Amino acid sequence: MGPGDRWSYRFSVRTTIVVFALLVVLAVVFVASLLLGEFRVTIPDLIDTLFGRPPSRLTEFFVMDRRMPRVLVAMTVGAALATAGAVFQHLTRNPLASPDILGVSNGASVGAVIVIVVLGGSLDQAALGAAIGALVAAATIMLLTIRTGLHGVQLILVGVAIAAIGTAVVDYILTQVFVASAVTAQTWLIGTLQGAEWGDLTPVCAALGVVVVVLAALGPDTRVAELGDATAAALGVRTVRHRWVLLTVATILVAAGVAVGGPIAFVALVAPHIARSLCRRTSFLAAALTGALILSVADLIALYAFRVPIPVGAVTISVGGVFFLWILIREGVRPRGN
Repeated sequence: MGPGDRWSYRFSVRTTIVVFALLVVLAVVFVASLLLGEFRVTIPDLIDTLFGRPPSRLTEFFVMDRRMPRVLVAMTVGAALATAGAVFQHLTRNPLASPDILGVSNGASVGAVIVIVVLGGSLDQAALGAAIGALVAAATIMLLTIRTGLHGVQLILVGVAIAAIGTAVVDYILTQVFVASAVTAQTWLIGTLQGAEWGDLTPVCAALGVVVVVLAALGPDTRVAELGDATAAALGVRTVRHRWVLLTVATILVAAGVAVGGPIAFVALVAPHIARSLCRRTSFLAAALTGALILSVADLIALYAFRVPIPVGAVTISVGGVFFLWILIREGVRPRGN
């Protein structure tokens, strides 16, 4: 589109209804997350606490300092990962594409493990290592596919290779260290929201804010690009630049999400599928809300469905693995055109 062209956005009644329904369900899950727990909080106490009139210091502590930061982090991280997954699937036009499959999450895992195990850093410092690792993995993908313009099939193949290398590096490092260090790293690698606090919202919200602006600006070109590279180029879309920008913003989201919650698996793969099934079209907003809902519900299950809390990544792996097999059965392992 030229600088003097006007933007036009297609309004979908079905997508609007789906987005509204997701917001309502998210609100219900948000309230439930603040009420549930060993320390009982009633609805009147919750309302008073939210309006600055907590009935006790304990109520204020559990609601405002423990539960609210955790559920908000779960929702924002879920939204970031799901949006990244939707972007990757749009880029490759492949329903199996996600940061997990393409190696970006594996790059983040390598960075975090190096910080924790090799450098002896803390989990907070591992967040920076994860962000750097994700960016390095994405940069490697860009360099290896620069001559072809990030075409879908080659992008998938390169990503799978990077993911395999990243997994091998992590496994090797974990076999060379003391058990305690390996256990700490392994817990982070599963994906956990334990200890989530208000400060964790900053990087994820900042990444989401930047990406929302970029995706809004690319909205018309994104819809045209779904028609195929040849058609999009004929209609004036700079397909190579479009793909590079989308890969960059998706990587930023993955880096921010993984830095806060670890490489939580399958949210980026599952959420875009569910959103697309509900909306009957690609909607980044619906995918983000679906991801927020999936991860916040998974965190409730991780906290309260077992005798002791487990990492939220263990829940998403279990559910996501079944969903992944269903996708394979439904879609078939067949090559898709660019």
